[in-house]
Amino acid sequence: MFDTIFVQPLMNVLFFIYGIIPGHDFGVAVIIMTVLIRFALWPVMAKQLHSQKKMQALQPEIAKIRAETKGDKQQESARLMELYKEKEINPLASCLPLIIQLPFLIALFAVFSRATQGIEVVAPLLYGPVKNLPWIQQVIQNPSLFSAELFGIVNLAAKNNIILALIAGATQYYQVWQITPKNVDANDPSAAANKMMTWMFPLLTAWIGYTLVAALPLYWAVSNGISILQQTLIMRGEVDKMEEAKVVTKVREVGASSTAKKTKSKGKSKRKKG
Repeated sequence: MFDTIFVQPLMNVLFFIYGIIPGHDFGVAVIIMTVLIRFALWPVMAKQLHSQKKMQALQPEIAKIRAETKGDKQQESARLMELYKEKEINPLASCLPLIIQLPFLIALFAVFSRATQGIEVVAPLLYGPVKNLPWIQQVIQNPSLFSAELFGIVNLAAKNNIILALIAGATQYYQVWQITPKNVDANDPSAAANKMMTWMFPLLTAWIGYTLVAALPLYWAVSNGISILQQTLIMRGEVDKMEEAKVVTKVREVGASSTAKKTKSKGKSKRKKG
């Protein structure tokens, strides 16, 4: 069932791209598929990032509540729920996109693992239209034509590719660092946890990428690059919104001040006439 819903469609997307692109470079097909997947998930990721930004903005208030409740978990939970309700924030909203992405990630493990074993393993999973592509037909008839390489240089079927693993880990580090709150209280337990995750996830990504076929760290590196771009655009948009909000607030303050002065001036004029 899982193969039918996730693995087989992704395998067909990969080999459709592989069959139609000039040069039929398997690594380029992996990169193009990664870009398509990331852009398909763009709205989901945007929602996750917005939720994370909202939660980060609440950190000072959350820290204040924890300090005031002094370890009383029941009171702390009640006050936090009131805060989330007041600010109209669902603290679990950022988890949903991760849950949605998980099946795709697991499926991609299977896709890259099988695809790099050769066309003999892949052919039974291909749909008719993909299998009938001229290049795919040639590869099926002559399996030696299939090469799981990037630009004819990087063997994506091989494990222990230290360069791709390090690139995947480095881009993961920057991606996590980019959305980690910078101005936090050093004594805040969540700050220590965030700092640990900033290093832990990239190291884990690099290690897993090193131990598996090189197609996976290639996918991670490209995927992380797109995530960095998305986060940059979203955070820039958040800054623009904040600046617009400041301008609107300033205009309102100036308007209120002007109205107050006019009212005061009218009052004085009336008193003089009286």
